[in-house]
Amino acid sequence: MKTFRTHYLIDKDFQLKYAFLLASIAVIVALLIGGLLFYSLKSSYQILLTAGLTERPEVLALITYWKKFLSTTLLVILGFLILFLTLLGILITHKMVGPIFVLKRKLQEVSEGTCTSPMNLRARDEFQDVKDKFNHMLLSLQARSKEDIATLENVLSQLKDPQGIQKTTQILKNLISKKQKIL
Repeated sequence: MKTFRTHYLIDKDFQLKYAFLLASIAVIVALLIGGLLFYSLKSSYQILLTAGLTERPEVLALITYWKKFLSTTLLVILGFLILFLTLLGILITHKMVGPIFVLKRKLQEVSEGTCTSPMNLRARDEFQDVKDKFNHMLLSLQARSKEDIATLENVLSQLKDPQGIQKTTQILKNLISKKQKIL
């Protein structure tokens, strides 16, 4: 059975924290690259100034063009990089938060005694091994409950027989002992 999710922000605090962390890294990288480019442009301008070529209008036009080009290009690239990394962060964290959300819901069902179906995750979600362990635990709990029901039904049938009281007492003591070992 395929499971689809329509909401990508399941745990907003967790997901946005890591998405913004990625975006912050993008800003730092862009600032470093921009700083290097502007330093190179300034160094080139100093060389042209030393050579006495800065008074020529075509050289000034070229320097102005490169300043505008680099500023505009860096801002556009930075904007797209921040947007891309933010969305990527949300998508990546969604693959972790989704299964955790499902696991929390299933654990709540187990604690309420209403969990009857196994946990399902999408094929590409993280924590597939946790899902498998949870489903194994659920089957184990169900098997133990069935054993306990069979034991109690046996006790009930023994109570109908007047001589079965000693057997019933022993069965109940064994069941109590078994439950105490689990705790």
